Parts: sequence; C-alpha cells; structure tokens
Amino acid sequence: MKQYRPITTKNLVIDGFLSSLLLISQVSLSWLPNVELVSLFLILYTLVFGRHVWIILYVFVLLEGLFWGIGIWWFSYLYVWAIIPAAIFLLYNKNCPSPFSAALLSGTFGMLFGLFSSLPTLLTGGLYAAFVWWTAGIPFDILHGMGNFTISLILFKPLYQLLVRLKQHQS
Repeated sequence: MKQYRPITTKNLVIDGFLSSLLLISQVSLSWLPNVELVSLFLILYTLVFGRHVWIILYVFVLLEGLFWGIGIWWFSYLYVWAIIPAAIFLLYNKNCPSPFSAALLSGTFGMLFGLFSSLPTLLTGGLYAAFVWWTAGIPFDILHGMGNFTISLILFKPLYQLLVRLKQHQS
C-alpha cells in the first residue's frame, strides 16, 4: 500500500472520479435497505491509493450532504466512514488482506454502523435517546453487515485487481 501520491491535476481528477463512484454506487443501491458498496470501495481505495483515501472520502461525504440534505445523520458520516480507512491502516499497514479478511472487516463495520452513528443522538438527546435510536436500527445493521460481508467476499479480488491496473496506468 503506497502511502503517498503527489497532488497533481491527474490525481485530483481520479480522486473526484472515485468520490463520484462512491456516491453513484450508494444512490443506485438506496432502494435496498442498508446494502451498499461504499465500505468495500473504501477498503480498496485505502489499499490502492493510500492517504488519498481521505480526499476521496471527504469529497464523498460532502456530496452526500449536497445530495440527501444535511441532517444530524450527516455529522456522523464525518467520522463513521473514516473508521474503515483507519482500520485498514492500523490492521494491514502495507499488506493486502485476503478477501475473507476484507469481507469480515466490512461485515463487522456494517453490523456496528448504527452504534457508531448514534453519537450525535447521544450528544443531542442523551444516553436513552441514543440507545433507543441504535436498538431500533439493529435489524437494519444485521442486513448491513450481511450485505457488506457478501458483497466484499465476492467483489474484493476482481475490484482490487482492477484498481491496481488503474493505478499502474495512471503512473
């Protein structure tokens, strides 16, 4: 995993494209409850593009706010989505995880998404409100985790290879 890529016009265009791909994939699957490709893409972007994942991620979060509107949920996305790249940097450093390991990370993240997202409710409504908000969403978190695990297990290897080729052509 290369940790540094200079900021050039070409790299910024690629970052913008990858950010847009996150939003398009999320919006196109929004009709399915908590099924998304964003978690898998963030794992892959971190592995292939290193620290540039932060630019890609926060452009995506900004686009989400512009597309869906900024509500209390949006503030949690400023830190919740960052958990995946941080976990990849901490757990795998410069090594590529196996498809199963990536799927396990993605599935676990999906299962805990509601818990991670409850912090703004904790701050605005208190402990009881955050607990109720989180527990009401547990069925969706289970679907989220199962969907993330399955999608990552199937698509990790081919998408990783595709992004590595993209990066090689970029150089």
